[in-house]
Amino acid sequence: MNITHKQLVVENLLSSYTDAGTGRALILLHGWGCHSGTFKDLQSALSEKYRVIAVDFPGFGRSEEPEEIWGCREYAQWTQRFLQKLNIPSPLMLGHSFGGRVALVLNSLLPVSGLVLTGSAGLKAANHAPKKSPARYLPACLKKGLLRDIFIQLAGSDDYKRASPRMREVLKKVIAEDLRPFAEKITVPTLLIWGENDQETPVAAGEDFHATIPSSTLEIMTDCGHYAFLENKNVFLDLITKFWETND
Repeated sequence: MNITHKQLVVENLLSSYTDAGTGRALILLHGWGCHSGTFKDLQSALSEKYRVIAVDFPGFGRSEEPEEIWGCREYAQWTQRFLQKLNIPSPLMLGHSFGGRVALVLNSLLPVSGLVLTGSAGLKAANHAPKKSPARYLPACLKKGLLRDIFIQLAGSDDYKRASPRMREVLKKVIAEDLRPFAEKITVPTLLIWGENDQETPVAAGEDFHATIPSSTLEIMTDCGHYAFLENKNVFLDLITKFWETND
């Protein structure tokens, strides 16, 4: 399935996204330091059954930076406006890492049909702080034959240093936010997928999400880290496909 790059203006920002497939809408929200292309293989596979849209959050990929210091609420509001412009009222949603943070807030702004969170963050007051940077486990991932240019984006061994001055402030604001109140209000079916070797948001974070979201199911993927959807795409696809078919 062909993936098309598109742009539109949202919140006065030139915003980029990729679009593939037809049918029920599935929105992919990327992690910090990544972009829509991170989901290329996943988007291509899922587009056989869904219309799959992967965003470039403002300040990432081909989208312009926000003019002010945004937090998760502002990113969720941008996503809401983005979906309104595309006339997508009640999508399925998949959020990875930072994208999971945004999805938690977005769920309070519009009806989401189903939610998948993978390697997500945002719950404070729990003992699941990262023990290693993503760069520590990238060599093992590279041995699996993943594309080098994708991992240049994912590696971000020092996301803060790589970011522009404004995006550094955004990162600090995002990390400081406690999104537990939003997680506690989620009632839609939610699938949590964690890599057993995730060092950025360890399995304990997934267990915390599972305890906080009553409607959730937690799946632990073996031999995977923070980017389980890249490290074992087939197992990841099988999990989310069965989940959405069961809860459709």
